[in-house]
Amino acid sequence: MGEGEGPAVLIVTVEVAEEDVDELNRWYEEEHRPEKLSLPGYLSMRRYRAADGSPTFLAIYELDHPDAAAVPADGGSEMTGMKAVMAKWKRWDRAVWTELAPARDAGSR
Repeated sequence: MGEGEGPAVLIVTVEVAEEDVDELNRWYEEEHRPEKLSLPGYLSMRRYRAADGSPTFLAIYELDHPDAAAVPADGGSEMTGMKAVMAKWKRWDRAVWTELAPARDAGSR
């Protein structure tokens, strides 16, 4: 398997003001999670809150292929709600990571 051909993860970090945390959590759990997990290639999603430091929130989406992270041309049915929530984000980052094939043992040639 070459790089980029197999499993991948989408990593999203978000920083919001404390007064916007409840809205962020509601959106993720009631709108965003169900929307994403209904898309082809999205296998799971886990969220974390930082024990300290920033960014405050981390979401990890397990994908069957890196192309699954591509945003549909219409933005998906959640676009209106997403724009309202994202307008309050202080900082965020999004990156797709592909799984590396295990290194071959030099003695097993």
